[in-house]
Amino acid sequence: MTSLQIAVTLGGIAAVAWIVKYFWLHRPPGVAANVVAGVQELAITVKGGYDPDVVTVRRSLPVRLRFTRNESSMCSETVVFDGIERSAYLPEGKTVNIEFTPTAVGEIAFHCQMNMLRGKVIVTP
Repeated sequence: MTSLQIAVTLGGIAAVAWIVKYFWLHRPPGVAANVVAGVQELAITVKGGYDPDVVTVRRSLPVRLRFTRNESSMCSETVVFDGIERSAYLPEGKTVNIEFTPTAVGEIAFHCQMNMLRGKVIVTP
């Protein structure tokens, strides 16, 4: 092998390692909701996905997630929460509140009606 072939091979291995780390191993820690007047609140923007898509809240404190949809895609017009029986229509340019009180530690998934846009609420003790 020539030194050029070795350099190209090592560069390819480094690129593959970066792709694996970034796309499969990277787990964002989540954004903690702010407590305002005894309610955990967080604004979520809907535009090609949920931003933030991972939210951290505390158990037994009421949660208010404020969804604002900034796009016209039909996929993003509804948000559905698994396990807590909540869903809402998200009109474009309007803010819609989803309120609940988590009773158990764990994860609550949320997604669009086509399950293409996804997020989760991580409930901590």
